[in-house]
Amino acid sequence: MRNCTLRSASEKEKKQTIRKDIVRLALPNIISNITVPLLSLVDVGLAGHLPSSESIGAIAIASGAMNTLFWLFSFLRMGTTGYVAQAYGKGDVRELALFFVRGLALALPIGLVLLFAKPLVIQFAEIMAQRELDIAREAGNYLSIALWGAPATMLLFVLNGWFIGMQNSRAPMAAAITINIINIAVSYSLVRYGKMGVEGLALGTIAAQYIGVTLLIAIALIKYKSTLRQAKAEDLYSRYKLKDFLLTGKDVFFRSLMISSVTLYFTYASVREGELVVAANTLLLQLFTLFSYFTDGFAYAGEALAGRFLGMKDANRLQQLIRELFVIGFCLALATGLLYLFFPQYILVVLSDKSSIIDIALRYRYWIALVPIAGFSAFLWDGIFVGVTFSKGLMRSVLVATVLFFMVYFTFRDLWGNDALWLSFVVYLGARGAVQVFLWRKRSRTLLQ
Repeated sequence: MRNCTLRSASEKEKKQTIRKDIVRLALPNIISNITVPLLSLVDVGLAGHLPSSESIGAIAIASGAMNTLFWLFSFLRMGTTGYVAQAYGKGDVRELALFFVRGLALALPIGLVLLFAKPLVIQFAEIMAQRELDIAREAGNYLSIALWGAPATMLLFVLNGWFIGMQNSRAPMAAAITINIINIAVSYSLVRYGKMGVEGLALGTIAAQYIGVTLLIAIALIKYKSTLRQAKAEDLYSRYKLKDFLLTGKDVFFRSLMISSVTLYFTYASVREGELVVAANTLLLQLFTLFSYFTDGFAYAGEALAGRFLGMKDANRLQQLIRELFVIGFCLALATGLLYLFFPQYILVVLSDKSSIIDIALRYRYWIALVPIAGFSAFLWDGIFVGVTFSKGLMRSVLVATVLFFMVYFTFRDLWGNDALWLSFVVYLGARGAVQVFLWRKRSRTLLQ
């Protein structure tokens, strides 16, 4: 009887510790996520005060084209997080140092190669601008400078991933806040006092990114000096786990490509429904993005802790982590869904002052209320899969969901119009989570053997 009581107390203590770890890691990640769009938001805000009326559209198109390209290489962050978290759980200091050095050694050349893609990105932006030649020209001017930030973006992927794997989400938060402060200060100074146009905004953005890289490297060298001393010159070309890392990268790359295709097609299909509908859908997608910032914060915590518990070979804590994450995720999704169902107008009026657009958006409130319920599982499973480096599961779940998205949309498009588009999106999100549950049940049987 006494042993049962002690075991019960021990389990309760473990559960509370895991919950505290989730919150400790999630909150800084949520703050970091919220600051991410501020880079583009600041540029758009300052562009709105430039003499040229085309500047806002140019910044929006240029940022979209550039972010789509960069996001394809987010495997640098995801792969780094998973392998570092597992090494942290094992207590393998040598591996932690290796992934830091080799991650940066991989990110830098990828960033430099992306510089050669500049003409293609500018051409893509021109296509997005369609026949608006002034917007296309301004977008090209912005991108010709902003794309010099590609190496910094790739390095930030690795550095953020490494810190999260080290169970430290405060350093990425500090870097994200610093990047935004520098961006605002430099961009405003160049536009206001330097009399520069979109070029000044681009310079402010890349200056902030390189300062962010410098800050994170400095924090790593100071806080983890003893760990990084284990790094050796041969780590730069070490093949240890390199094949696994590159295979993970391949899976995540194609996953990102499919997610981008769904996101871009959603906007493309919205245009088919008319100018007001595409504007309303854009507002509603901002509500989805807002929810994802919070859920991703918990998913990042899941990445760090799942990898750590796998490294420790602790199946019980891994299962407890999953249960705790999904309790938190479901409560967050339910609260958000109810908020979007009953009080969406209070958020929409902040995003737009056009009553005609808001009225149309309110017609589709039921779909956006379903999105958090359908999507929270996919976000959280993504975090678990990244932590245990189950990249094939990430890719396969998105592949099935993407096929379903297009099947459902083309089946019901002519009957339901924009409702068919939202139905497809809800099915897509729900399918990702459902497939991941199935894949996890198969994977978890052999994971810790």
